[in-house]
Amino acid sequence: MTQLDARVVADRLREVVADEPKAFAYDIGVSLSAIYNYMNGRIPSTEVLFRISRYSGRPMEWFLEGAEVEVALPGAEVTATQDSPQGVRVAA
Repeated sequence: MTQLDARVVADRLREVVADEPKAFAYDIGVSLSAIYNYMNGRIPSTEVLFRISRYSGRPMEWFLEGAEVEVALPGAEVTATQDSPQGVRVAA
């Protein structure tokens, strides 16, 4: 089993929260101190991570995986990736 990297979760959460931690906390229904705890390395519960994921439009796995995940689509020059904003990268 793979060990979760709290730094990855914190970095990705900081990316999603940006400059609005108070509004973000309110919108997902957690305290502001909880958001700061998550941004400083505490791993959110599955329920909270699910709310963050739905609110941000990012899959839960994106917050938990350290490396970029790419899936080649057969017969196409398109690569799906979780790190690209639209979820798809077109090969040049």
